[in-house]
Amino acid sequence: MTSHRIIPAAELRPGPATIIVALPGRTIRSRVLIASAEPHGVVKVAFESGDVLAFSPRSVVGCIDPAPRPRRTRRTRVA
Repeated sequence: MTSHRIIPAAELRPGPATIIVALPGRTIRSRVLIASAEPHGVVKVAFESGDVLAFSPRSVVGCIDPAPRPRRTRRTRVA
């Protein structure tokens, strides 16, 4: 089951979650490669898609966390 949530841009971290950003002319759906909070509050984010955006401190984005993978159990061989 995937988890959908809205998070502040300042909380963005690189990882497997897909981030959704709605812009006036298009929508970006990609993973975060680099997230850097600047001293004056702006958050710069580089996405896997190649897009680089600067968010204001009050911006929020959609986040879709991937479903956790089932853990594999080790099988023991019987000789």
